[in-house]
Amino acid sequence: MPARLFLSARVGLALIGAVAVAGCSTADSTAQAPATGQSSKAAPLEKPLTEQTLQTLVLQSADLPEARPGAISIQPRPDPADVPSFKPASDPDCQTVQDIRNATTAPAVVDQVINWSDNIWGGSVTLASYQDGEAARLFTALKKAVGSCGAYRGDAWGGGYGSTMKAEKALVAGDEAVQFREHITMDIVAEDGKGTEVMETQALYIVVRTGSVIATYHSLEGRPAVSAAFPTEPIIKQAGRLRAAQR
Repeated sequence: MPARLFLSARVGLALIGAVAVAGCSTADSTAQAPATGQSSKAAPLEKPLTEQTLQTLVLQSADLPEARPGAISIQPRPDPADVPSFKPASDPDCQTVQDIRNATTAPAVVDQVINWSDNIWGGSVTLASYQDGEAARLFTALKKAVGSCGAYRGDAWGGGYGSTMKAEKALVAGDEAVQFREHITMDIVAEDGKGTEVMETQALYIVVRTGSVIATYHSLEGRPAVSAAFPTEPIIKQAGRLRAAQR
């Protein structure tokens, strides 16, 4: 599959351009349980959910007081014909992480864009439902790839970029969870169109599997010295809703 930047094509260009996105989460999700958090609840469920059902389970404004009012929206996926073809990431394990977090093979996907209240950099949520145990298989591959991916290079909408990935302790939610952070250095075309400029950003990813659904939570921070964060309570609540929907 074509490599996509830390934000998938649907969100990345707008955030790289700092287009009227706002907000900052107050809850840092790093100080939680182990790197592959696992729920103590019942055995994993595997009932697939339709896109229509996933749309009823997205986060709402009441779930995210850290978001700017009225600035949480479902983002349609672009037509594949409109998406440029990028070279794969230089490290195959890192490409595996990109493909799974971007739900490139999911038959049912809903993407959501989040604009935080106190930050021009935003976030996103991807809910992806799979069939026949595929979610569990992909999550096994994801955990292995996150442990193996380190520094890599790739191409994206804004140009070439370099990234360093590091696994972190993950919260306990759903059937299993992983968390990792990326420090990205991106070469972008200068505003005057002459030459390139270097932009540094930091991206946080929290990926949770609940039965047949893999949910990816992402938050971006344009100041590399400041840790990007995503509030954990909505993640735990949404995992509960996804579990109930599969019963």
